[in-house]
Amino acid sequence: MKKTVTVISLVAVVFTASIVPAASASDHRADPPAACAGLVTQLVDTLKKVIGSLTALPPNPGNAAAPLGDILGVLSALQGAKCLPTPPVSAPVALPVDLQWQGPEECLPVVMSLFSNVFGLLGKVLPGAGLPDPTKLLSLVTDLLKTLTDALQKCGLPAPPGGLPTLPGLPGLPT
Repeated sequence: MKKTVTVISLVAVVFTASIVPAASASDHRADPPAACAGLVTQLVDTLKKVIGSLTALPPNPGNAAAPLGDILGVLSALQGAKCLPTPPVSAPVALPVDLQWQGPEECLPVVMSLFSNVFGLLGKVLPGAGLPDPTKLLSLVTDLLKTLTDALQKCGLPAPPGGLPTLPGLPGLPT
C-alpha cells in the first residue's frame, strides 16, 4: 500500500509538471507590456537632463542629482509595470509567466547593473560628496549609457523615439 501511494504521488507530480508548463506557454508574450514604451521614453528624457547638466560649460553636477533620483523612480516604475524584473528576495521556484518573455536570466543582472550605475553616479553628485571630477562623471555616464543599451536589448524593451542620448563632444580646454 505504501508503494502504491508513492507511485501515485510520483505520477501526479510528473503529470502536473508536464501540464503546467504547457498551460503557461500559451500565455507567453512576445512583446513587453504597453506601458514600457512610455516609461522608456521618460527614462531617456530624464537621462538627457543629467547629461545636459554634466556637459554644460561649466558643468553643474549639483543639477544632476534630482534627475538621477527621478531615474531611480522611473526604473522602479518599469519594475512595477512588469517591464523589468525585480530582484528575487528568496530562491525562485519558477518564473512568473509575465516575466518569461524578458529572458530574465540575461535581464536581471543588467537591471541590477543599471541601478548600480545610477546609484554610483548619484553618490558622486549629491551635495556634500566633495568636488566631483568631471572626467570621472563623464566616464560614469558613459557606463550608464552602455548598461542602458544592454538593458534595452536583453530585457526586450522598445527603443525610445530618436534612440538613446549620446555624450556631446566637449570643446578642448583653452591653453
